[in-house]
Amino acid sequence: MPGSVVVHTLSGAKKAREVCRLVEALYLAGKRVVVFLDDAGRATILDDMLWTFSPEAFVPHARWDGGEVEEPVAIVAGRLANPNRATVLVVAGALQPSAEVAAFEEIHDVVAQVAEDSGKVEAWRQAGFAVREVRGVP
Repeated sequence: MPGSVVVHTLSGAKKAREVCRLVEALYLAGKRVVVFLDDAGRATILDDMLWTFSPEAFVPHARWDGGEVEEPVAIVAGRLANPNRATVLVVAGALQPSAEVAAFEEIHDVVAQVAEDSGKVEAWRQAGFAVREVRGVP
């Protein structure tokens, strides 16, 4: 049975920095996180930004290459996986709600003002997820 999803609606089109802030907050709260992006190029950008987005921040993470990931944050691209036994999923790309998604205890979808993100709130609701909408990333 689907759970709930927090949809973080951004005021602009850029989401990488906000995803980094959200992932950092989840990591500092002691959570294991999978970050899903729909393509390898965006995954590379996020991977680089997680090392540099803040001088004070350190978020141990790894790109998933098909094996297990020991780091508390795993970046996956193209197809959803849970290589680090995460309980939290951060969606930063186009991902359809599914049973695989519902297996995560906590789901965050970061939505920017771009065409590919339009309709995401309704898609979550139609799939049976309870949706809580918030502005930005705390």
